[in-house]
Amino acid sequence: MVLLDESGNSELDADERRLYGVKHDTFAQRASYLLDHAHSGLEGIEKTQQAVREGRFYQLAFVDVRMPGLDGVETIERIWQVDPKMQIVICTAYADYSQEDLVRRLGHTDKLLLLKKPFDSIEVTQLARTLMEKWRLARQAALKLEQMELLVSQRTQVILALQRHETPPSSDPDQHLPFNEPEKPPLILVVEDDADLALSIRQALGEKYQIIEATGNQTGLEQALEMVPDLVVIDNSLPRVDGVGLCQQLKSGQLTSHIPVILLATRHPCNDQLKALESGADDYITDSSNLSALSRRVENLLESRRRLHASLEQGAALRPRELAVTQTDALFLQRVIAVVDRNLSDFEFDVDALASRVAVSRRQLFRKLKGVINTTPKAFIRSVRLKRAAELLLQSEMTVTEITFAVGFQDVKHFRALFKEQFGALPSDYIKDKEARVAARVSETGMAAWRAD
Repeated sequence: MVLLDESGNSELDADERRLYGVKHDTFAQRASYLLDHAHSGLEGIEKTQQAVREGRFYQLAFVDVRMPGLDGVETIERIWQVDPKMQIVICTAYADYSQEDLVRRLGHTDKLLLLKKPFDSIEVTQLARTLMEKWRLARQAALKLEQMELLVSQRTQVILALQRHETPPSSDPDQHLPFNEPEKPPLILVVEDDADLALSIRQALGEKYQIIEATGNQTGLEQALEMVPDLVVIDNSLPRVDGVGLCQQLKSGQLTSHIPVILLATRHPCNDQLKALESGADDYITDSSNLSALSRRVENLLESRRRLHASLEQGAALRPRELAVTQTDALFLQRVIAVVDRNLSDFEFDVDALASRVAVSRRQLFRKLKGVINTTPKAFIRSVRLKRAAELLLQSEMTVTEITFAVGFQDVKHFRALFKEQFGALPSDYIKDKEARVAARVSETGMAAWRAD
């Protein structure tokens, strides 16, 4: 395994002199490495885990495909579970694994190369130089991107503040500023195959909502899955499958389970309101004259959703069953949190990666999280990282720097600012508060025991 470092290495120096001759002053200064060695796959995994805990990540590993205990491929699989950004060179003299086997087990990746034995030292040296430079450039690009995103967020907030004739916030690049996009009108999906009734619904809702329409059950379901609206109005007299059936489909789907649904039975009024409500409908209108009150019904449902969001405590623990209204929503949040947890130390893990792992589009993920817990995917990932950091601060012996890297941040100063914004205290003060509370409880317990005596 290889770490980038400023120290020299006599063996590599000797190899370079033997290959290239005496180094002249006009040559560019060569890169130097800190080398580490493991005698088995298990030892290599342990060294990787130790390096991650210490915040000094291995950039490159040469792995022999044939080793005692774990073979090279299984070793790589387990190393990438600990540090998915480490680059690997497989060293082999035999066709131990076909290309199809390697792709099936390790996937298509630009972090894996194959080196056939016997090989010359120049091959190893050149691979090390090239791959470590690639790792360095990738890290620089990720840092630049994070800085640019923060700067864009800050400047956008300044522009929005100026548009509202407010005093713009501080433009200090070291101060993290929360960024809230301007609220868009709620998106309402109307599933109605009668053009006249659809027009009446649009008129009843007025101009304060974004309206999208579908003329049938199947197109209504497709629109709901694609757009993930804030509320759905369904005619209960749809052909083939009635509105109750569509409502059941929406309420049982992971992407749509949180959406309030209003069922209309204005063309063919029925008395089976209980069946409609059992399907999960949030409201039920049977009289066409009540369309004049539809806007109020919609506003009441959206307002109840807003009150629910306002009741969510920003610093609360990540308990999906407490954050979600339905079991389906709780399972979705559990799934999303689990994906973020598995990629916690990966500083390149972003919204696109999260959407891909959860098997939804970026827009669907945004609309779902916005609808369930009123947050964006990017803010959600950051919140999970920070809450896990708070847990580590209280439950482990890791330093603030170690925790910063362990939860996927690359800059300690930036991490401290974000942590204070979410929890109201810097990480060091957060630990002191915990210690003070524990000491107070111990003192109270001792005093109670003394009084009992």
